[in-house]
Amino acid sequence: MRWTAILRPQLGPQVAIAATSGIHSGEDVVKALMVGADVAMIASAILREGPAKVAQIESEMRAWLEDNEYSSVMQLRGSASQGSVEDPTTFERAQYIRTLHSWSAPPHLTATA
Repeated sequence: MRWTAILRPQLGPQVAIAATSGIHSGEDVVKALMVGADVAMIASAILREGPAKVAQIESEMRAWLEDNEYSSVMQLRGSASQGSVEDPTTFERAQYIRTLHSWSAPPHLTATA
C-alpha cells in the first residue's frame, strides 16, 4: 500500500496500478483504492472462501462508502496517496521511517553475546 501511495501521483492516470496481495475484505479494497490502486485483486480470497466472497466484499465496500460519505469509488480513489497531502516530502519521510522500523537484521548479522 505504501508504494502504491507514493507511485500513484508520479505515474499519473495513464498507468494502471493493481493491488495484488493482502486483499481479503471490503475494507482492504477501500484502502487499496484510497492509496491510488485502480483495481484490487481478490483471487486468493475467492479461491479460499468461494464466489460468494465477491458479494460480501462489495457489500462491505458499499457500507464503508456510505458510512464515510463517499458518493463513488472515483471520489475515493487516490484520496490517501502522496499526491493528496499538503507536503509530499513529509509523506515520503514518514513512509521511509516506517520502512526502517519494520526492518530486522538477518540472523547472521545479529550480534550475540
